[in-house]
Amino acid sequence: MAPKILVILLLLAAASPAALAAFDVIEMLADKPRYATFSKLLQQTKVAGEANQLRAATLLVVPDKLVKSLASLPNDKLQPAVANHVLLSYFDPIKLDEMKTRTAILPTLLSNTDKKLGVLNYTRADDGQMYFGAPGASCVAKLVKVVAARPYSVSIMEVSEPILPAGFVTSTAAAPGRRGKGGRGKIKPSAAGLEDSKMVARMPGEGVSGKVSSKDTVTKSSAPSPAP
Repeated sequence: MAPKILVILLLLAAASPAALAAFDVIEMLADKPRYATFSKLLQQTKVAGEANQLRAATLLVVPDKLVKSLASLPNDKLQPAVANHVLLSYFDPIKLDEMKTRTAILPTLLSNTDKKLGVLNYTRADDGQMYFGAPGASCVAKLVKVVAARPYSVSIMEVSEPILPAGFVTSTAAAPGRRGKGGRGKIKPSAAGLEDSKMVARMPGEGVSGKVSSKDTVTKSSAPSPAP
């Protein structure tokens, strides 16, 4: 009887939130100084700990040189703004490209406390480029590249600017960017990200710049496409 009780206790321990955390976003960013400020914000707001408890997540990070408008937010807006950069499902460029529709509303970690603001608008432009936008704001944060990924568990992708809801940008923050009319529709997965996630088997569109068109990533994911 005692052995059975021991097995039950072990199973309960394995099912605890700590055991379910299959990834650590801070650890995944540890060797990437380009995102040092964003990593500090994740720890400061405790968003990192909440993200690590998710069964699947997508973290949209901003490089240090572009993070000012996020980092300069007052404390009451900083935590929700950072939380809104964590999607509640796994996405990579191929999975986004496989969506049946070119636009979608994606729930974020913030939706646990604010259903209205806790979403991101996603759109895929005619040229294949992918963009995100917060509620009430323009959809102009461009998907730049894959930073790191563990297939179907967690992905970290760089975006071109912080994704802030309307009214969150302070007077001292940099003005939000604009989405150009043209563009080559390129997304640049990092070499490490591609190796970790195994998202593409070949890259026929890769040139000197190392950029890969979302239309040229011909090996589609075998995972089911997310609901539109």
